[in-house]
Amino acid sequence: MAQDPKTTVTPTEAETTDPGPSQQTPLWQRSTESLLVDFATNADEGLTTAEAKKRLQANGPNELTAKKQSNLLRFLKQFNNSIIYILAAAALMTFFMHHYSDSIVIGLVIVANAFIGYFQERSADNALDRIKALLVSEAVVYRDGQKVTLPARELVTGDIVQLEAGDTVPADLRLIDADNLKIQESALTGETDSVEKGEDPLAVAELPLAERSNQAFASTAVTNGSGRGIVTVTGAQTEIGHIQQNVAEVKQQTTPLMKNLNSLGLGLSVAILIAAVLLFALGMWTHVYSLPTLLIAVITMVVGSMPEGLPASTSVVLAMGTQAMTKQNVIVKTLPAVETLGAVDIVNTDKTGTLTKNEMTVTDILTPQDTYTVSGVGYDADGQVQNDAGQAVDWQKDADLEWLVQIAGQTSDAEFHEEDGQWVLTGEPTDGALTALYHKLVGADPDPQEI
Repeated sequence: MAQDPKTTVTPTEAETTDPGPSQQTPLWQRSTESLLVDFATNADEGLTTAEAKKRLQANGPNELTAKKQSNLLRFLKQFNNSIIYILAAAALMTFFMHHYSDSIVIGLVIVANAFIGYFQERSADNALDRIKALLVSEAVVYRDGQKVTLPARELVTGDIVQLEAGDTVPADLRLIDADNLKIQESALTGETDSVEKGEDPLAVAELPLAERSNQAFASTAVTNGSGRGIVTVTGAQTEIGHIQQNVAEVKQQTTPLMKNLNSLGLGLSVAILIAAVLLFALGMWTHVYSLPTLLIAVITMVVGSMPEGLPASTSVVLAMGTQAMTKQNVIVKTLPAVETLGAVDIVNTDKTGTLTKNEMTVTDILTPQDTYTVSGVGYDADGQVQNDAGQAVDWQKDADLEWLVQIAGQTSDAEFHEEDGQWVLTGEPTDGALTALYHKLVGADPDPQEI
């Protein structure tokens, strides 16, 4: 492949520690030479260790940071509704009336309701952590003219990163070399097909993310070939960092259920207060009871009118709905969302990795003689071939099936390795589907013979 000559630029002490494009021209339209000048780097030697240290101190590490809500604040938030305010007032009244058992019961109801909501939100509040997990831990970088492996968090703008098949891109890069390079960008674009990459500048000034063929983005996976790229942005400034920021900035809205409960609490408070005033005024006007007796009667009426069981009952019902949805592989982040989801007719959502596992697999086989289905989920090794009646079939006794399985193993160069109990694909998704079929039926990795 013909490549542009590489400009050699050696960083000096006078250069800025925050280099970057000095023009308004998009990165994908820039030549390799101008990028090397703007980022004050060297295509063959990379940055010096001293220069990289300066840039790391100036710009911070290449990692995503999220503002985590403290557990105490999340717990205290569960007390922020009008019904709880009423129950708290009732608990105080009964306490000062020396009805300690009633105070304890009401207090336990309030605390139990808070714990139910707290643990449910805590168990599902992991969207930001899942995004951070997409970033790779190490990267191959050129430093001081040597190819070294460094923690990805130490990458800085201007670093020259080496990419090979099976790697995860550690930061947003502008490619300067590409040898049959293909990258799967489903983490960003949702497209399962790998994208062919090159190093040549593109002519179009405005391009969507999926069409920037000379850029590589953090968290995407190299499925084929090799290449090198200049780190253009790191950390929160990467495309995956922008996604994390958007997720973090989503504001929680009050659901219809919470609006109704708050309205109910406010209405009850007003009604109880009016009734208490009228009862007290009537008692004072008739002079039937003494003032202490009248006060006790009014307070007793107020306490008896409090719906102390309503918050706990609501939380229990919503928690039951959450558990039912969990069995259907639906994660509910907050309890009130169960009620809102029950009124939804149409859901617009991303498919890849959300509704699917982003694991292409063989599910049906058609031969000249019959049709078959393949059981199992995703890349898992468990599965078998079944006929139309759902009965297991010995594929080795069917000449067509055996021939197909052998072809699947010989024509694919995809590989699997296990990470944290999950099978991870290196290679093209289609090849991965064939390799997974072979692995599922044969119980071993294919051994393709090169011709």
